[in-house]
Amino acid sequence: MTSAYLRLIVGATTATARERAALLEGTGLPASDDAPVAEITLGQQLRQVENANRLLEPGWALAMGTRFHAATHGPIGVGVVSAPTLRQSVEVMTRFSQVRSPHFRLRADVRGSEVRLVPLDLVQLGDAERAALLDIVLLSTQGLVESAIGRLMHQGRFELPYSAPAHARRYAECFHAPVAFDREEAAVVIPREWLDIECPLADPVLFATSVQTLAAGARRLDGGSFVPARVEQLLATRAARGAGAVARALGMSRRTLARRLREGGASYRRLRETNQQTEATRLLRDRHLTIADVAYALGYEDPANFGRACRRWFGMAPGAYRRLLVSQTGPETRH
Repeated sequence: MTSAYLRLIVGATTATARERAALLEGTGLPASDDAPVAEITLGQQLRQVENANRLLEPGWALAMGTRFHAATHGPIGVGVVSAPTLRQSVEVMTRFSQVRSPHFRLRADVRGSEVRLVPLDLVQLGDAERAALLDIVLLSTQGLVESAIGRLMHQGRFELPYSAPAHARRYAECFHAPVAFDREEAAVVIPREWLDIECPLADPVLFATSVQTLAAGARRLDGGSFVPARVEQLLATRAARGAGAVARALGMSRRTLARRLREGGASYRRLRETNQQTEATRLLRDRHLTIADVAYALGYEDPANFGRACRRWFGMAPGAYRRLLVSQTGPETRH
């Protein structure tokens, strides 16, 4: 996926190299902007969200969501604002949402006089990460709809599938219509009659070009580039262990899995090792765990083999890397 969202979050929430390093911990990405990365994996983006939930103030996702305007979303934003009517704008969002953010797909449900825009999870997420991403997705959708119709969507409403958090008052500051918690599903709800509103910035040439670009992106995902992200998520959530279990979870043979990963420029071995590096960083921050505990948790029967892996990954022994982590971000404790 594009690194634009990751870079926006880093730029808006950090001021020092140490803060950037903490927000990017476990992603494998450099904290410096000297060598910008155009694309990242879904797993890297989700790890950043996990870090943000741990490091930033509650409600950080609301602040970020208000910064995501149409231009932030690249060809999707262009397609939405240049469409003839909001109906075509919604079609762009529902048809191509996963091209820009492959953790979800937007669905449009017409119910009587209303249209419900519902984000559907495409990967398994933790509750905290899902809540943060839903806040961003719903605010992004608000921004896209408002860009398409040329006015604030006071007549709509927003629904969220979790209970009101301690910072619930901030939702009224960020959303331009009522927000309801404890609903069955997340949704942006707009009047059905809005679908016929003509977009003030409609441009048939721009619209056709953006749809063509998005269609190429969708074909790329169908061709296998999404498989590495799915494997990453299975490894991160421990939903499957071993290449055979991962292949079964994705409904394919091990040979097909290997081929699809190659098409996406990855391999199971590299993805598994990247996952182990990420987990090693997280576990070593917890000083309640011994080095042997961390080694066993990562599947190493012999801690000496874990030590050799750490030297290969981080250029130092596990104990030295632990001291470095604690000095940078402080100790992580169990809850």
